[in-house]
Amino acid sequence: MKNYALVTGSSDRIGKAVAIHLAKQDYNLVLHYNSSKEKAQKLKDEIESIYGDLKVELLQINFLTENDFDQIFEELKKKKITIEVLVNCASDFIPSNFEDKGSDLFDKEMTINFKNAYLLTKAFARVFGKGNIINFVDTKVSKNSTVHLDYILSKKLLNDFTKISAVELAPNIRVNGIAPGLILPPPGKDESYLLNLAKDIPLKTVGNLEEILKALQFILDSYFFTGQILYIDGGDHLV
Repeated sequence: MKNYALVTGSSDRIGKAVAIHLAKQDYNLVLHYNSSKEKAQKLKDEIESIYGDLKVELLQINFLTENDFDQIFEELKKKKITIEVLVNCASDFIPSNFEDKGSDLFDKEMTINFKNAYLLTKAFARVFGKGNIINFVDTKVSKNSTVHLDYILSKKLLNDFTKISAVELAPNIRVNGIAPGLILPPPGKDESYLLNLAKDIPLKTVGNLEEILKALQFILDSYFFTGQILYIDGGDHLV
């Protein structure tokens, strides 16, 4: 049996799919959530009912407060939990532009989408010292036109930090990123919303969670692969 994988934002959408996939790969899990305790508990119960020999731990952290991730990881070690894979999946996707005044949204997007992945990465390196880190960015990091200004700035930072981390933490820790494109519609939208957007990308179609999980598994399996961003986006980043 392998060690644990920690997935942030694990109770919904891509994070949930990642957690279930890692369970299939025989990883014990630490499932992070903020306010979605019921969803996280349901996912824990689901995984444990299917994979009875796996251990699943719930970890509640509010990313908008100050957290001592070294201490959190040390507490996990006291429980004989060694994190082998860290997947930074937690994200906040809010529209914004140059017309917006103030910095509250900027601070929120930077904190949730970048700062906590940044702090978790450094704490992971200090406390566990080896393993895999996978950061979820966005195909939009390749572009300079957006209606999600604060969000995309935070993801651009995470994109660059992924590459910096890969150099600094090698050879014991590999760090890579996945940049999804048209995979899941945003809340309040449906598949037709994605299909309409797909008219403007090279492959003229939308992806699915299975394509994301293939990329995840490739990263886990490929010992000679680090500092890369896999664009699962139908070529969107090219245009």
